[in-house]
Amino acid sequence: MAKTKIKVGFAGTPKIAFDIFSEILSSKDISTEFVLTQPDKSSGRGLVTSKSLFANIDNVPVLQPESLSGGELIKKIEAFNIDLLVVVAYGKILPSWLINTPKFGCLNIHFSNLPKYRGAAPIQRAIENGEKETGISFMKLTEGLDEGPIYKNFVINIENKDYFEVESLLLEESLSSVCYVIKAVTENLQPKEQDNSLATLANKITKNEGQIDWTNRGREIVNKFLAFKKWPKVFFKFGGMDVEAVNLHIHSNDIGRPGEISEFNEESLKIYCGDGVVALTSVKFPGKKVIGSKDFFNSKRDIISQGDLLI
Repeated sequence: MAKTKIKVGFAGTPKIAFDIFSEILSSKDISTEFVLTQPDKSSGRGLVTSKSLFANIDNVPVLQPESLSGGELIKKIEAFNIDLLVVVAYGKILPSWLINTPKFGCLNIHFSNLPKYRGAAPIQRAIENGEKETGISFMKLTEGLDEGPIYKNFVINIENKDYFEVESLLLEESLSSVCYVIKAVTENLQPKEQDNSLATLANKITKNEGQIDWTNRGREIVNKFLAFKKWPKVFFKFGGMDVEAVNLHIHSNDIGRPGEISEFNEESLKIYCGDGVVALTSVKFPGKKVIGSKDFFNSKRDIISQGDLLI
């Protein structure tokens, strides 16, 4: 007799979700019955839409409802009779009917060591706060924000790594573990409750958070630079423009007025911060290409000088 496959649905929207979906789809032991993803929306950040990611999947229905409360949607999903719904950054809070429809509930893949960094931006906030470790939490979804009990947790080192490097490490761990965890959950693996007293929140990032605060310590500025590499990136104000800092590092511990230019030459633009000097070695002006320190100096040395104050 042929072994009965595990029937799952998948809810996710960004590229990292699609990669995990593709891994599940390749499993001989799992049957993916449908995809639930956000409706296509235009974006100015170069993001790939859900439609282009999931459109070419053969024999897997793709659902993109504007709302999760419609009666027809409920009937449609209930008819799939799935064992488990796997959720990866879907983008909306799932209603109770959807959480409770699958036989084994919903398995949420969250990119942090829960209960730390619950919420919308766990990777960015972990890097921003200088964490040396983060991880993947395979969690039983509940109606509370990332409060459900944990099936499995995998820890990775993220020290001195930027957003793209950390995301890649987390994805690699997710791909190697997701099918194993799905099987374990449907074989009655029991999750462990989180310690809510240790919970922290990873709030959604806003554009203005990318502006460099020169009163911060150099390490804080570097951490934000690493965390915001994808979006919103870090920038400073110059001539009424937001100038992106494409590459920067801590230069020295010389003390001066935060925001004041310590030195400007072909090597870098050096600026005093809260506990030393940060050096910018490449920048990008709005609508222009990235330029290195030499071109930056040659093009702006007549209007940027030692002692000038940046905000």
